[in-house]
Amino acid sequence: MNTGLKTVDNLIRTFGIRTRNGADKSQSLVTLSSADERLASMRIPFCMMQKILSLPQNRSLRFHQWYLPHKGAMLACFLIDEEGRIVEQVYFQRDAKHVNAARKLQQMVEQAHRSQHEMTAKMAA
Repeated sequence: MNTGLKTVDNLIRTFGIRTRNGADKSQSLVTLSSADERLASMRIPFCMMQKILSLPQNRSLRFHQWYLPHKGAMLACFLIDEEGRIVEQVYFQRDAKHVNAARKLQQMVEQAHRSQHEMTAKMAA
């Protein structure tokens, strides 16, 4: 787990990568559907909001946000489908070191969510 930013690596080491709904000081994860009433009050990037609102009522996506608590800023957010694939991502920091860290974090997040999906599918079978 080497994102290139010690602060992000330390947050991952401390809190892990969230695969269940909830929040801590480094990340939050919430499952949303097109009929979810919370959408109006959440600050979701426009491209992600469009994907959520275009979903059929019986489907949902997970909205995973990553923060930089030491800067009081967002690093990235990801929209994840039911199978654990990232369908949309937004990086908030524009300098090269933060973008590279967000890309590596994206790979880790997708791997964690896909593993969780596979475990859940095996348990259901």
